[in-house]
Amino acid sequence: PVQAAATDATAAPASGARVRVRVPGGLAAMASDGILAGFQFNVSHQEIERILYEIEQWWEASHEQAGIEWLPIEGIQNFLMNDLGYEDMDEFEDAIQGTFSDFLAAFPHIETQEVGSRICFKIHMPKPGPARTLTLHVDSTKRLLETTLLKGADAELEIPSLEFSICAERERHIDSLYNHLVAARDKLESHCAQLSDGSAERDEILKTVAGLASCLDVERPFDVVIHDRAALSEFKPCEGVKIEPAALAS
Repeated sequence: PVQAAATDATAAPASGARVRVRVPGGLAAMASDGILAGFQFNVSHQEIERILYEIEQWWEASHEQAGIEWLPIEGIQNFLMNDLGYEDMDEFEDAIQGTFSDFLAAFPHIETQEVGSRICFKIHMPKPGPARTLTLHVDSTKRLLETTLLKGADAELEIPSLEFSICAERERHIDSLYNHLVAARDKLESHCAQLSDGSAERDEILKTVAGLASCLDVERPFDVVIHDRAALSEFKPCEGVKIEPAALAS
């Protein structure tokens, strides 16, 4: 996790200070539809997801350690430019398709305000809710490629027809549903390479790998079930997704 520098903080603006505020217009929608629906960037692109993740970690570290709500954007902007290997700010802004403040404004859970000549930001992190399941019926490769899945840190992805699951991880993961399955297949293949030929474990894993390959080609329709313990996972688009309280799911 990124540790925000203690000096990279600003207090709430004093009375009389010149302040311009951009309240994220998607907050109301975010409360009911989640945050993916309001994203103006394709967060299934790994570079964009990483930038967003680092921004959130930077803000959360400052908020948890010092109770700070508003942070100047310069600190995280310079950290990202250097950490991601960009030569200068122009190259960084080319990658995010605009200024850093415009990039932040593209996400409904990030709020910015201008205090004098400094632009600051705060993040409205989604709140956990009751456990639930999300079920998506996949009937084409197009559906896999065009569906983005935000898999919460404590969520599990299951394909019942394969008796296969991707367990909960310590971090949120946003990617196309297709890439979620590709990553799972690749990890299994990597594990198989370390097992001896003919072992029972290796044979069973290879059967699962073959099953995932069949799912990626959508040789027959199948369901993807997300066991969403904190109600922080989302599909985009969400049309056709069946949502049930966890206690009611079969």
